Amino acid sequence: MRGLLKLALLAALLLGGWYAASPWYAMWRIVNAAQDGNGDELRARIDFDRVRGQMKADLSASRDDGDTGLFDRIGDGIVKNIGGAAIDTLVTPGGMAVLLDVSPAMPGQDLSWGVAYDGPNQVRGVSTYEDGTPGPQLVFERQGLGWQMVGLRL
Repeated sequence: MRGLLKLALLAALLLGGWYAASPWYAMWRIVNAAQDGNGDELRARIDFDRVRGQMKADLSASRDDGDTGLFDRIGDGIVKNIGGAAIDTLVTPGGMAVLLDVSPAMPGQDLSWGVAYDGPNQVRGVSTYEDGTPGPQLVFERQGLGWQMVGLRL
């Protein structure tokens, strides 16, 4: 009986350790792949279709102010089309590599990362620039025993 209790305790510790460490590992793999320009690794770790869809939905929601006037609808259409094209261009392996490795474009503005748990199956990689300004947030969902990036908040 005592051996079974020890085994259960060990299993609980291993599970808790995995739950605490695996989001950091997933985020580290994506950031390193971006810094190395490894598009294949980024494709394996990021669901680009879901990230694009989430960002386009966020853009549409930000423009929905209830105004249905002609000029508002024209402006909404322009923003959605141009914003959608920008999202399609940014949310690619090359675009993510640029977004997550800001050091060449902004010397002295490296990102530091942390993890925020939003629930048992979703975490966010939260970044901050060296000057304290908030950076992009990477949204991860648990996929089996690992994590996949499914969202991006700028």
